[in-house]
Amino acid sequence: MGSPSAELNVLESLRPWYNNGLRFVYKEAFPGLEQLELAVKQKGVRTVGQPVAVNQNPTQQSVNTQSAAPNSASPQNGPHSSPVSRAVAAPMPSHLKQETPPLKSSRVPPASNKPSQSAVCHPDADSWPSPWCQLASRITPRLQIFWTYPQLAQDLSGDADPARRKLFQSLIGYMGLPKGAISFWPCTTWNGSELETNSDVFWQGVRSYGVRFVACFGSQACSIIAPEAPANASSVHVNDVQVIVLQDPDFLKVLPPEEQQLLSIPLLRLPLF
Repeated sequence: MGSPSAELNVLESLRPWYNNGLRFVYKEAFPGLEQLELAVKQKGVRTVGQPVAVNQNPTQQSVNTQSAAPNSASPQNGPHSSPVSRAVAAPMPSHLKQETPPLKSSRVPPASNKPSQSAVCHPDADSWPSPWCQLASRITPRLQIFWTYPQLAQDLSGDADPARRKLFQSLIGYMGLPKGAISFWPCTTWNGSELETNSDVFWQGVRSYGVRFVACFGSQACSIIAPEAPANASSVHVNDVQVIVLQDPDFLKVLPPEEQQLLSIPLLRLPLF
């Protein structure tokens, strides 16, 4: 068994390989290693702790001195040191280098250097009937997609279902979109005892706010806003607007969060922004 202190000699650029089990490397992978060994043989056998001297011109010597400075405090290679640590003098070939995994891309759009364009003229929030007026006042220029489901009008009436509220709060967080990119938009009204469909106002809102995507939760909602859509369709286009059909919220709300997110993956594939 090698000494645990041998890990101190591992170059940081090689540590991911070492931590993943790499202990030995063929000499062919390090073209400069044979020259270093030849130089050692020419100088004779050295004692442990004695540095290897290689003939260099002043320019090369100054460069190598700077590159070796961070490791000057590390213990010298001994009989128990790692084979990886003895090969750090030669650069690793590019095809063997382990690239740092890229960070998970953010769905927040980058800041644009383009001159700001004039804001889209949205209808006055008070011009919408209830319950749409409650949501129109919260719509921002960042709006990208409408979410709708049949029970939305009932939830906006003050008789909201806590489980549905929790479901949509979780899904909005899962989407990772900037605030204002998602807005709810009803396709029904609530008269206190039952739901009444109203697709006209729904599509008027889609046109007025320039929305190109709609998340439709439940086949009932799909039959309201896209009655000509095929049965069991997962995506339909209505007047250049893509409608993504998902499970009904009353079905999703009883599932574990992982399954809720799994069934909502189609929303992550939309080319928003």
